Amino acid sequence: MKLIYAADIHGATEKVKTLLNETVADAYMVSGDLIDIPFYSMETAIIYNDLQIFFHGLRERMGKTDVVLEDFVDELLEAPDVPEEIQRQGTAYQEHTIRARRVMQQKYKVLENIISLKTNSRVFCLPGNYDMNLRYTSLHERDLHLHWYQIDDLRIAGYGGADVWTSGIPERYIVQYRAGIGVDDKHNEMYRFFKAVKPDIIVTHQPPHGIHDNVSSIGPSGSPGLRAFCDNNPVLLVLSGHIHADCGFKSAGNALFLNPSNFGEVTDINAEVFEGGFFYTIEIEERKVVKVILKKLAERRIHDIADYFVRDGRWAEEIIDRDRYQAFLRRENFDTQILKYSHIPEIQLYN
Repeated sequence: MKLIYAADIHGATEKVKTLLNETVADAYMVSGDLIDIPFYSMETAIIYNDLQIFFHGLRERMGKTDVVLEDFVDELLEAPDVPEEIQRQGTAYQEHTIRARRVMQQKYKVLENIISLKTNSRVFCLPGNYDMNLRYTSLHERDLHLHWYQIDDLRIAGYGGADVWTSGIPERYIVQYRAGIGVDDKHNEMYRFFKAVKPDIIVTHQPPHGIHDNVSSIGPSGSPGLRAFCDNNPVLLVLSGHIHADCGFKSAGNALFLNPSNFGEVTDINAEVFEGGFFYTIEIEERKVVKVILKKLAERRIHDIADYFVRDGRWAEEIIDRDRYQAFLRRENFDTQILKYSHIPEIQLYN
C-alpha cells in the first residue's frame, strides 16, 4: 500500500491539483488548515479580524468567555440601550460572519471538485485551526475528524483542530478541540475516540506532546493525551502538522511520527514567508512501514529529498537532494524567491 500525506495546505488548491495529477497512491491525506482566510479579499479579512478582536475583548471584560463569540454578539445587539457604535460594529460583524461561512463553503467546494477527479484513489481531509468543521462542507464524506476508515487491513482515524484560537475564523463554525494540555484522559475527546476505534494510522493536526511540537516562544505545545495513547497502544503511523518549523521524520517506540511541514505557502510569527510544497510518500507492506520519502513539489515538478528505510532492523536515512534538504532543515526558501513586502497584508493579519 502506498500513502501520500500533505499537511497545512493554506489555500494552495492548485498545488493540491498538481499533486494529485502527478502522483499515484492508494490513499491521500490532505490535512490541516485547508484554506487560508474566510474571504476572497485580504482587506475584508483584516476588517473582520479587527471586529472579532474588539468583541473578543469585550466578551472577556463582561465575563462571558464561555459563550461562543457569534452568540455573544447576537445577545449583545438584542439587549436594550445598546450604544450606537456597538450596534454598528455588531451588525457589521454579523454580516461578515455570514459572508465568511459562505466563502469558506465555496472554497471547500473548489477543493472537493479538484479531489473528485482523482477517481482511482481514496482522498481524506482533516480540518485544522484555520478551517470550519468539515461536516458542514462539500468535503464531509472525506472528513477524518472523529471518523475512521478501513483501507485493506489498516484502520485510519483522525482528529482535527488545534488548541489555539485563530482570529479571523468564525468561532461558531470551527472544530472544538478537546484534547489539549490540561485535559485528562477521562475527559479527552480524542483519547476516548482513539481508544474506542483502535487505529493503526492516526492523522491529527496538532502533534503529540514532545514530538514535532516545539514552538520557540513557549516550548512543547502538543497533546499529552495523544502522546499517552501512542505510547501505550500499537499505533503504526502518526501523521501531524500545525507546527511548521518542528517537522521531519521521527521513530519513537513502535510508531513513526511524520510532519512534512507546510504544503502551502505560509507566513510565520517573524513575518517570514515560506514556499512549502513538502509531502511524504509512505509504503506499507504486511502492516509494516517499509519506506518513507520526503518530497517537494516545486514549479509543477516533484523532487525527492530524503529516503528513509529499514536497514539491519533500524531506520536509516539517505539524503537524495542535499541542497533542498539543508534548506528544509534551515527553513529557507530554495525554489521560490518571495519578497516579504509583497505579503504585508498577510503579515498584518497574522500579527
